[in-house]
Amino acid sequence: MPARSPRYPGRALVLAAAVLLSPALALTPQAHAQMEPASKLPAHGVFLVGVKLAGIKLGFTQTQVTAVLGKNYTLCTPANSANLCKEIILLYEYTRGEPLGLAVRLHKGRVGAVFTLGAVPGWKTAEGLRIYDAISDIYKLYPAATTYTKCVGFEALSMKKGTVTSSFYTASGVIYGFALTAAFEPVCQ
Repeated sequence: MPARSPRYPGRALVLAAAVLLSPALALTPQAHAQMEPASKLPAHGVFLVGVKLAGIKLGFTQTQVTAVLGKNYTLCTPANSANLCKEIILLYEYTRGEPLGLAVRLHKGRVGAVFTLGAVPGWKTAEGLRIYDAISDIYKLYPAATTYTKCVGFEALSMKKGTVTSSFYTASGVIYGFALTAAFEPVCQ
């Protein structure tokens, strides 16, 4: 029988405590809270042209937005980033990989614009136009999308219905993103 090491006299006690406490800690609500997704940002968002993007409609309040997407967002405000955010923007980003996701711009407490952040793979319109599809596919599915806007680093093809503008962001010949904007918001977000 090997001799016990005098360097670690309480090792057996620590090991026993860890084995006994592990199941108890795993059952606590705090342990599960860290494992639950904090954001409800969809992996495959849908753009219902003229209506909503990833479940967010123009005119929603911040409370309605968080009911749909959760509270795991970064807040961009004039106070913390005056150069970028003239109004409050909720930035919902995926936690892994590049900073991709969805942004929601509030104007006087209501959604004035909702738009994708980067080219989010798997996102599409209800009619099947997907991120990375060819620009020519826009004309096939949305012949009214004829308003061209040059933005910084990308372009937009847009169409209006009443006071709502639906835009398809493009870059390098492919669909890069989607946006839904109110009449008082610029197409380039």
